[in-house]
Amino acid sequence: MAEFVLSKLAESVVAQSVQRISDLLIYEAASLRSVRDDVVVLQDELRSLKGFLKEADSKQEQDERLRDLLIQVREIASDAEDVVETFIFKVSSSYMKASHNKRIRAQINSIRSRIQIIFRTMQIFEIKFVVGGGTSSSMVELQRNLRRSYPHDEDNDVIRLEGSKAALTAQLTKEEDRLCIVSVVGMGGLGKTTLAKKVYNGVKQHFDCCTWVFISQQCVPRDVSIEILIQVGTPYEKKNVERNKYGREVLEEMKNEREKLNALKEHELINLLKNELEQKRYLVVLDDIWKVEDWYRIQHAFPHGKKGSKLLFTTRNMEVATSADRLSSPIIPPFLNDDESWELLRRKAFPKDIVGHGEKDCSPEFENLGREMVKKCGGLPLAVVVLGGLLKTKNSLDEWKVVHRNVNAHLKKPQSRQQYGGVHDILALSYYDLPYTLKPCFLYLGNFPEDWEIPKRKLIRLWIAEGFIAAPTRGVEEETMEDIAEQYLRELIHRGMVQVGQRDYTGVGVKTCRMHDLMRDFCKLKAREENFSEIIQKIESSTNSSKQHVATTHSRRIAISPGCVLDFNTNCLSSLLRQNVEYASWKEQIHPHLRSLLCFGTFSFSALATKNFSALRVLEMEPVKSMKMPREIGKLVHLKYLCLKTSWGMKLKLPKTIGNLRNLHTLDLDQCWCINLPREIFNLVRLRHLLLPKYPSNPFHVMIARLFGPKIHFGVNRLTNIVTLKYIPAEWLIKNDALLKLTNLQNLGIVLDSDGEVGACLRSWNVFVPSAKRGFKSLEPLSSCHSLSELRLRGRVSKEVDSIGCHILHCLPANLNKLVLYGTRLQQDPMPVLEKLSNLRCLKLKWYAYEGDELVCSAYGFPKLERLQFVDLFWLREWHVEEGALQNLKRLDIQILPNMKMMPDGLRFVTCLRELNIKRMPKSFCERLQVKDGNEGADYYKVRHIPSISISSH
Repeated sequence: MAEFVLSKLAESVVAQSVQRISDLLIYEAASLRSVRDDVVVLQDELRSLKGFLKEADSKQEQDERLRDLLIQVREIASDAEDVVETFIFKVSSSYMKASHNKRIRAQINSIRSRIQIIFRTMQIFEIKFVVGGGTSSSMVELQRNLRRSYPHDEDNDVIRLEGSKAALTAQLTKEEDRLCIVSVVGMGGLGKTTLAKKVYNGVKQHFDCCTWVFISQQCVPRDVSIEILIQVGTPYEKKNVERNKYGREVLEEMKNEREKLNALKEHELINLLKNELEQKRYLVVLDDIWKVEDWYRIQHAFPHGKKGSKLLFTTRNMEVATSADRLSSPIIPPFLNDDESWELLRRKAFPKDIVGHGEKDCSPEFENLGREMVKKCGGLPLAVVVLGGLLKTKNSLDEWKVVHRNVNAHLKKPQSRQQYGGVHDILALSYYDLPYTLKPCFLYLGNFPEDWEIPKRKLIRLWIAEGFIAAPTRGVEEETMEDIAEQYLRELIHRGMVQVGQRDYTGVGVKTCRMHDLMRDFCKLKAREENFSEIIQKIESSTNSSKQHVATTHSRRIAISPGCVLDFNTNCLSSLLRQNVEYASWKEQIHPHLRSLLCFGTFSFSALATKNFSALRVLEMEPVKSMKMPREIGKLVHLKYLCLKTSWGMKLKLPKTIGNLRNLHTLDLDQCWCINLPREIFNLVRLRHLLLPKYPSNPFHVMIARLFGPKIHFGVNRLTNIVTLKYIPAEWLIKNDALLKLTNLQNLGIVLDSDGEVGACLRSWNVFVPSAKRGFKSLEPLSSCHSLSELRLRGRVSKEVDSIGCHILHCLPANLNKLVLYGTRLQQDPMPVLEKLSNLRCLKLKWYAYEGDELVCSAYGFPKLERLQFVDLFWLREWHVEEGALQNLKRLDIQILPNMKMMPDGLRFVTCLRELNIKRMPKSFCERLQVKDGNEGADYYKVRHIPSISISSH
């Protein structure tokens, strides 16, 4: 089975190399003109190699020799791509093309010789190859399946939690005159976090403040303290209501509070946290705490608090639970019995209501096989869920029988008798079943730090930059590489291999994803075995570099974990990336074929001064000290993805050589404080995503306005491929008719200094008005944006009624799904207009968005609205909800409405409401909604039907 997987992974690498060389033959025709025939021959032989790999998949008897051969195939494909790309780079930067031609021909001939050796060796295994390597039927099936949609079944993986849920709820709501520490204990995959989350959401209303912090194996006490302070609110937040025009939200977006906290010493953080919690009844969840020592290092930050305060642990270590609180009884979720395991498997393997697919017939034959297989999962929910995700892709009884045989074969191995052996093999089986196109996408997820919420858009851009996503099939109308990548992610989620972190505003789409820690461990192990990627956890300081042991790696992808601070002036990373080659002149050379460097830690810009990074396609980094990027960045001509981050207040200057990166698809500067950009960025002809700082200072806007001035014109070779553009002065867009030329634009964020007319059809449009003295006089241009689905308006509406006597918001497009009004200072109730937007799913009114004292939601208004948020509406006194309004509302957030006296009576008719979050509201308002000493507040009857109610003073 391992060899089968290796052949699939090798096929993926070869297919990507063939596609990449095809792209180079098209886009770099001029550079490759003199050696085109040689490159085409190489491409044809790689296609033949791909055909051989398809045949190799069908071989049942494979041995170590074939495994070694497949590794060689993978290396040959990658080397071929490197040879062609390196030639293009050298030709484009040199006039000595003749010598380059001779060299590339020699290198191509060497690779072809290696391919011929592979073909001859195939005769030993009696494997034939198919020239061309056409699309397999399994691949066609995959593409068909990827286009189906999947339902979001909440709580679909929960079985047998009621007993544990009741016991945990009782412990957390019991009022004791001490700080009680409650623990949920059990092995990985048992459902500890699932149980804790369900109870946490149900008991939040019993506490003044609640926080949830992931601890994991890398526990850093100061980070824990900072995260809790950010969640409960810090003294820096406690300012006058009359804040500056940007408001608290902008400060949060710029991580201002986190930067201030980071500047404090550890003992200062502890004292600050103790002061914040001391007078509150608080609940703090420390999820996945591994070691007793970790608890001892952070315990001093938690005071006694008010009566009933609680700490909740989830841990795999019983010693952690008993050491923290010997008076509490740990909650241990039970393993599933055979019937419960089968019930969970049936839910996963036979999902209901899949669009275009009926529920598979769960006949006795399927059930018998399923019950036999599920016994191998040992009652562990995670293993059952992953096995169910695998079986969900199998439609026939014969396919189930194949999985059954593979399960039995794997679980006969000695390592399966170890604690995690069985679940490891179940995870492996699911991985082996992945189509070859999805394997690298899955392995790439292991590069992200533990417990990270991975943004979907970021992940998709990385996959595309790495070459994992093929160009859309001809005939598929309007399908993009981003669409295909999103289908891949949905399939991994569908199979249970990736978890949804956060849903988007629709409640259906994925905003972030994450991996269970056991799945991530497996992913990292496979990535290391296949030389796919390597993760640097920690490197000692340069003073100890001569004494430390640093392993070598041949991986073309490196990820540097948070907490690592690397300076390439030392020998640390150089040693790690050093190749094991015979020639002494290469011994100190950094891996010359490194393609991806993801730095979740920080390192020095001096790294870019070495020519050995010329093969990089992906670079993400946060500079340590330097505020000026070296000009050598221009040598990374194959770079497709560049993400730079800076600390708060730090200005970063990009050199003119940035314009040499003609292959760049993504330039992400969103997490920079201030960036100085040269005009040469207009040379980035293949740029698809340009993200500038979201909340920059005014000097930045002035600089951008000059940069994108009237002298810059969009021609055939300018930024016409842009899909995402944030954040750009509207004046520049209007004066230069840029939107008419940006024909591929889908997501735009603009800075609006005046009432400009922008009439383009966009999927997402963010409008930001920095000047409080100016405002929107008309929103009429928006009426033509029929494809617009998401809109944020930030700034004053200077004229609330238009020329024909209608409310200024009446021209919002009917297809709008999400609307955020911020600082618009409306005087008239906007609800009569907004409730007629039949597709609106999310509405947020924030920070002086409305300055009236009454809002009315009429019967049958807002037919699809699922989320409603009111924040910082200081004059609002009354909110009326008529019976029949808001019939799809699932979440309601109310925060800082100091003059609002009570909840609307009509809220009791909104029966679908599942979550109510109330923060920083008057004490009298909150008491009306609470139950104290068995006595219900005056308004409790209005909200008693809501499963999750959170009331917090911070």
